[in-house]
Amino acid sequence: MVGVGGLGSAFAQHLALLGVGQVDLIDHEELDNTNRNRFVGARHDDPVPGSFKVDLAARHIGEINPGVKAVTCRFPLVSDDAFELVKSASVVVGCLDDDGPRFILNELCAAYDKPYIDLASDVPDSNAYGGRVFVAWDGNGCLHCLGELDSDVVRRYLTSSEERARKDAIYGITTTVLGATGLR
Repeated sequence: MVGVGGLGSAFAQHLALLGVGQVDLIDHEELDNTNRNRFVGARHDDPVPGSFKVDLAARHIGEINPGVKAVTCRFPLVSDDAFELVKSASVVVGCLDDDGPRFILNELCAAYDKPYIDLASDVPDSNAYGGRVFVAWDGNGCLHCLGELDSDVVRRYLTSSEERARKDAIYGITTTVLGATGLR
């Protein structure tokens, strides 16, 4: 599982209740006060900062079902450790909140013929809630081809910090604060 936040922690709980043999948890972020309320398994005394999401999810899995092995990876998806876990997985589940890493995970699963389940939840505007489940077996499935990814978000994620800084310097403002029309 890549992405152990609000959605990922809930899914990890379900996997523990189902009694799957092993859950590999990949996420480099720590719990913070903005996501504590939706992180399944977080406790009032878990230090913020100082509690990696993968460690909290592994603890919760172990408390639910000690027979389920939880392997933690405190590195971002784009790391050797995370890539190795994805490549060795039977099924890959993505619970990511950014189209950049979602794109990379979809491509990685396609390259290694891994069954991939992408779970997404979002709030597209103040009056609507949304989400989706995408399933690709044997490397056949492309979130980009289905129009499920924002190409600008993916491009920005794949661009180096130096290139982003150069582009921002051209505009004289951080381009992420601009709307589609170039206005704030």
